[in-house]
Amino acid sequence: MADSAPAGKHDASDVGSVKCEVVSGVAKWGNPLEALLATLGPFGLYQRFVVVLLLIPNLLAPMYTFNYVFVADRVPFRCIVPECEWGQPQFSNSTVEQLLPPDECVRYAPLEPDVSSCDAQDFHQNNTVPCEGFVYENHDTVYAEFGLACREWRRTLVGTVRNAALPLALVLTGYISDRWGRRTAFCIFAAFAGALGVAKSFANTYNIYITLEFFEAALGYGFNSAAYVMMIELARPSLRAAFACATGVAYGMGGVLFAVVARYLPHWRDLLRAIHTPALLLPMYWLILDESVRWLHATQQTDKAKTVINKAARWNKVTLDETSVRNALDSNTAQDEGPKENAWLSLLKSRVLMVRFMACCFCWIAAAFVYYGLTINSVALSGDKYTNFALNMVMDIVASLLIMMALERIGRRISICVAFVLCGISSMIPMFTSNTATHQSVYFMGKLSITFAFNSLYVFTAELFPTSVRSSALAATSLVGRLGSILAPQTPLLNPTIQTLLYTGCSLLAAAAVVLVPETRRAPLPQHVRQAERLRKLATPRASTTHPPPPPVPSFTRISQSS
Repeated sequence: MADSAPAGKHDASDVGSVKCEVVSGVAKWGNPLEALLATLGPFGLYQRFVVVLLLIPNLLAPMYTFNYVFVADRVPFRCIVPECEWGQPQFSNSTVEQLLPPDECVRYAPLEPDVSSCDAQDFHQNNTVPCEGFVYENHDTVYAEFGLACREWRRTLVGTVRNAALPLALVLTGYISDRWGRRTAFCIFAAFAGALGVAKSFANTYNIYITLEFFEAALGYGFNSAAYVMMIELARPSLRAAFACATGVAYGMGGVLFAVVARYLPHWRDLLRAIHTPALLLPMYWLILDESVRWLHATQQTDKAKTVINKAARWNKVTLDETSVRNALDSNTAQDEGPKENAWLSLLKSRVLMVRFMACCFCWIAAAFVYYGLTINSVALSGDKYTNFALNMVMDIVASLLIMMALERIGRRISICVAFVLCGISSMIPMFTSNTATHQSVYFMGKLSITFAFNSLYVFTAELFPTSVRSSALAATSLVGRLGSILAPQTPLLNPTIQTLLYTGCSLLAAAAVVLVPETRRAPLPQHVRQAERLRKLATPRASTTHPPPPPVPSFTRISQSS
């Protein structure tokens, strides 16, 4: 932004232009608050500081979300044959292996009840009996430590229980975030994530472990959601896609880092302690992170909002007129809304927003089911499981970089729709070929596409609803979407063909649902229901996105560099 006269030293000739800038600033950004925030600059020192703080939790989030992929991973095992085991049974025993059928859960029955021979001639070649015990290749995971051999459903139940807790987590996140603030929610849930995650590493039975898994997800998941909402509310419309890209890159990098940590700390107890301990430091953000200005303004905490804005202005070396700041924060757009009523009740009464809400819910269900299903099955691909998981998370990084380019240049709706279609096609190809290299290639293409769609839904959904219910609406759609993530951990139990059909169908139907919602590219974040309903009119036309005009300087501010 260009320099101008120092604040308080305008001559009479400036008055007319000042009034003109008031009108143009508010018209451009939708309301005085948007115009005021635009005056702070798009990405000054203050914004960079907050973004870096909020990206750190994104490094930890994939470790908590997907820790069960390694912690509850399947370990090779074999049946114990008492007639041939002496002392402590060893997993590698070529003599015993000759007495075991292909079915890992049974063994050949001895010809005589008290036989003590390991000779194959002393055992039936067709009759089998259930195994009475198992020996594992290692005890690095809960699968071996808690004896889950031949009870595969108990292993996959770990992921299902975790994801079943997420709806509760999202309800709590939305309520606390909208009621007491984004920063408060972040600090509370981060503390639970660290404490319960470490506690989980001390579980000595399967039931205790899976109980702690539920509560750690229910009470600890919300810190990342609260951080994401703060990130979106910090950004100007033209930077929201870039901020979403940054969070996605950090998330992918966290996943790659998790694969490295898991390789060097293979035992599940050590791994859980290593990844959850850093979360115990996140509540210290209360001392260094400011509350969201948009939330403070929406809850009429004008003095606190003014303090944060003035701090941002000092950091960014922007001079603001105090009276104009106060007037902007005191601005009341309630006349747009009519009589005051509950924000959610207003949303429920809006047919436009309810159709939008239902479309978003289905997209979230499909995206979560396909994304988590593909991620969980990545360790089953041929090759090293740690490398496969790391490559799988690299797709998050690539998808996030594509988000920054596509969402602004092409638009949210078209980009997400195309991503769902590509994922559906990629999921379908393995039905027509048996080539391993082709399977891996289309797998990563599908993972890239669904990651793009899933990550884009965060920013798209946040832009579709008014500030008064934005956090709750994002939490609600994500909550409904968790139905997909609850079912996804069970997909390893399904036939590969059925998995393919499910992934393809969900992706293509979600692409159709995206068409029902409006474009939000470069539209101001709506403050109230009426503004949210008019989003289709507020979005920037496609032709103007190639070279967007610079935002006008609102009249209630004058920017000067401190001399």
